[in-house]
Amino acid sequence: MKSLSCPKCGGNLEPVMYEIIEVDRCCQCNGIWFDSSEAENLKKLRGSEKIDIGTIDNEHQKEELDTDILCPHCNIPMIKMLDFDKHPIWYETCPQCQGIWFDAGEFKKFKDNFAQPKLLSKALNILRLKK
Repeated sequence: MKSLSCPKCGGNLEPVMYEIIEVDRCCQCNGIWFDSSEAENLKKLRGSEKIDIGTIDNEHQKEELDTDILCPHCNIPMIKMLDFDKHPIWYETCPQCQGIWFDAGEFKKFKDNFAQPKLLSKALNILRLKK
């Protein structure tokens, strides 16, 4: 398999494992490439936010809104997406391979956007125990 380059800074993407899921993280900017469905599967795993070791650079993101970001696999322009939730984030997705690119810090926020509030989670656990 060919080595992948970061679609943002051109750095090398290195494999990072969390349990059985392997993603590719940039050695320079700490952005993360997720193949199709990896982000969805990883967000469900407790502690998986640890793979995201960077922080979001909001100023840099604003500069990129008008720039084409190429998919590291397909080399075609990715689509910019806005997850407007508790933590609004911009990320890129490939229309061909369905991969997702998160800048450093974005996967933590993406995962937190889908986290159940602790009170709701406790209530659901109590209801499960009563069955």
